[in-house]
Amino acid sequence: MRTHAPTGGAAEPLAADPDLDGLDLRIVSALQIEPRASWAKVGTVLGVDAVTVARRWNRLRAAGLAWVTAYEPGPAQGRLAVVEVECAGNPMEVADSLVGDQECQTLDLASGGRDLLVGVCAHDEVALADYLLKRLGTGPQIRAVRTQLVTSFVREAGDWRLGELSADQAARFTEHGAREPGAPVAPTGLERAVLAALREDGRMPATTIAARTDIPVRRAREIVQRLLRHRRVALWTDVARAKCGRSVQAWFFLQVPARRLAGVAARLARLDEARLVVTTVGTYNLAVCVWMRELADVTRLEAQIEDGLEGVRIADRCITLRTAKRAGHLLDAQGRRTGRAS
Repeated sequence: MRTHAPTGGAAEPLAADPDLDGLDLRIVSALQIEPRASWAKVGTVLGVDAVTVARRWNRLRAAGLAWVTAYEPGPAQGRLAVVEVECAGNPMEVADSLVGDQECQTLDLASGGRDLLVGVCAHDEVALADYLLKRLGTGPQIRAVRTQLVTSFVREAGDWRLGELSADQAARFTEHGAREPGAPVAPTGLERAVLAALREDGRMPATTIAARTDIPVRRAREIVQRLLRHRRVALWTDVARAKCGRSVQAWFFLQVPARRLAGVAARLARLDEARLVVTTVGTYNLAVCVWMRELADVTRLEAQIEDGLEGVRIADRCITLRTAKRAGHLLDAQGRRTGRAS
C-alpha cells in the first residue's frame, strides 16, 4: 500500500494557497533564527500582536508553505551521499518509486547530466552501500548511478536565511545550539522519541510531546532544551521555494585543489544564496546548492565563483526542475509540504 504521495501529488488536501507577503516573510525569517520563539516575542519584534503572528503562521503551515522540522546535524546524521541518477524510463516514475524510502532524504528532478539528484542517508557504511548497490544500482528504470560521498558539512540547509529582517530585529532573536567539542553523543531512546515529535513539528508544545512520550511536561521541556543547547538536535524552518521569491534552485559541482578545499568551501558558505555546502569524495570534491530569484542569476553566480576563486573549476551544474522530497518531507509540484515520509 502506498504511504506517500506521488511526485507532484498531495498526500492530503491543503488549505487555500496564499501568497507570502512581507509580514509572512518576516515571520518565517524570525523563526529561521529562533524556531521556537513565542508568538509574543515574534510579535513584539515585528511590531504586530501575537494573535496575528500565530494566525499567519498557522495559515502558512496549513497550506504547506512554511514549516519547522528537526534533524540531527552533521556527523550525527550517519553516512551520507549525493547521488546522481540517470533514468532509462520516465524520471517521474523513478522518483515516485524512491520518494518513500527512508534512506532517500532529499530528491530533486534535475536538468543536465542527471535526471535525479538524491540525498541519501544511512546509519552506517554497510547500510549506505546496500542502498546504493541493491536499491539504486538494480532498478529496472535506472541507467546509471554516480555517487559523491559526503565527508563534511560546511553549511547546512537549516542555516540558510531569507534575510527579511533588519539587523536590529535579527539580533533580538536567539540562535540556539552552539556546537560543543568532542565526539557526538547518540540520543537515548526517549530523546529519539522527542526528536521524532520535533521532526513532525519543530514547534510542537512540550505538553503535546509529554503526552506522546508519556513523561511529565517539565521533563519534556528539559529534554528539548538540552538537545537544542548541545546541538544534538537542530531545528530548521523551511519554506516553499517558489513562494518566497527564490524560484530557482541550482547545484554546482566543483573540483578544488585539496590544499584549498577548506578555504574555498568556507568562502562559498558565506554566500547569501548558498543553502548547502558539502565536501565530497567522488567525481567532485565540493557540492553547493543555491536558491536564486531568476535563472539569469545562475550564470552571474557561476562567473562570480570562477572570477573570485582562482584554480577552482565548476565541473558541472544543474537546475532543479522539481523537488519531490526535502529532509524527509514530501512536496507537491508547487513545492508545498504535503506530509512526511521519513
